[in-house]
Amino acid sequence: MRKTTLLPSRPCLGLALVCALALVPRQARAAELTPQEGYTLIANLMSENKDDRRAAADELIAADDVTLVPALVDAYFYTPLLHRPEMTEVLTALTGEEHDSYYDWVEYVGGADIDVKDRYIEWKQLLLRRRDAEYEKVFYAGAPHKIRLEEIVSGGVPLDGIPSLDDVPLVPAKKAKYLKNDELVFGVEIDGDSRAYPHRFLSWHEMLNDVVGGQPVTLSYCTLCGSGILYAAQSPSGERRTFGTSGLLYRSNKLMYDRDTYSLWSNITGEAVVGRAAGENQRLRVLPMTLTTWEEWRSQHPDTTALDIDGVRKASPFAFDYVPGAADEARKGVEFPVWQKSDRLERNAEVFALDLNGAPKAYPVEKVTAAGLVHDELGGVGIVLVANPDSGAIRAYQSGGHTFEKADGDFQLVDETGAEWTVTEAALEPAGDGPSLPRLAHGHIAYWFGWYGFHPQTEVWEG
Repeated sequence: MRKTTLLPSRPCLGLALVCALALVPRQARAAELTPQEGYTLIANLMSENKDDRRAAADELIAADDVTLVPALVDAYFYTPLLHRPEMTEVLTALTGEEHDSYYDWVEYVGGADIDVKDRYIEWKQLLLRRRDAEYEKVFYAGAPHKIRLEEIVSGGVPLDGIPSLDDVPLVPAKKAKYLKNDELVFGVEIDGDSRAYPHRFLSWHEMLNDVVGGQPVTLSYCTLCGSGILYAAQSPSGERRTFGTSGLLYRSNKLMYDRDTYSLWSNITGEAVVGRAAGENQRLRVLPMTLTTWEEWRSQHPDTTALDIDGVRKASPFAFDYVPGAADEARKGVEFPVWQKSDRLERNAEVFALDLNGAPKAYPVEKVTAAGLVHDELGGVGIVLVANPDSGAIRAYQSGGHTFEKADGDFQLVDETGAEWTVTEAALEPAGDGPSLPRLAHGHIAYWFGWYGFHPQTEVWEG
């Protein structure tokens, strides 16, 4: 049988299956496998031929090379159920663990202190190229990375397999007849320009690129962990960036990618984590955004525009059902592995998440909206959370040492001196002279498990 190089110095474009899965004859090996030998044996372990799988399993067990475990778990995802017994046997022999689920093995790797075999990133590329050849632009030899590559998993779609909403046409509020008063929108106001992005659209598309008040923005919404965050979308040189869905996840949180450098970015932190931008330590600036109802947003921002539903339909090759809640229903039960877990709150409990000066804290949404106002200190900063129990909207601001009470509705406050303040999207504004109190843009809604997976040291507000 012909011997094929598994990790070529110049990858075979579009031929990942040929490059990655060609079989080699069985031969005696040293206990410490080279990357070439190790990855080729794993490829053999993925073979449709049972004898080839058996031979590869025997050699991998004999070699006892634990550094191959992450690559084996990667391969597990791409191996049909009927061909997995030998792979499971090898994983059990190398780790002492017994699991029959891919997700369980991913969680094991996440929590285990295992070094990966050299050239692991090239192995990752070759597997992912089976789904999309464009991944060679993301994973390549020497690519900088700030997260553990072995924790990056496929979400089941290729690059841009979930189409983003890019510069969709807008309509004024009075023409957005499709929107219902009680449905959720992501509300944004920048320099007097107001925009409503219906939650029902982002539940399908997950990424949106737009310009608001002259500011290029990207809205990244991870439907799996409930985190919708607005970022300023500019390169260090000031040029506009657009982002798409990478089809990859890290701790069940979406990884987006920029279409300039093909670097991967974290939805929940805004940090570049793989690629050229990661090597330059780039991080996106968070902008204020509010998850609220269309009724509340329109009442406070009568000049707002909203996405044109016909423009949204034209942005996708798929016939998505844009009825509110349809995407959530279609996705019901879909979960991905997260190895850092806490039962302090229910897994999908909604929290208002804040991280100030390295001090993360989760505020249960149900408790905050019931309270209406929450005063706290976080990271050495006095803060106040202003919540609307009807819309569920929560906005966070620096308190400036003041103690507030609600006055006329949810957008008027009075402080301990009786002075009046107005709640705006950017700040708390005093009625008279004096400085405004800035909004804390980083505050956003997330599911408890998603926030905890990135911030296991987080505090929880008890109410």
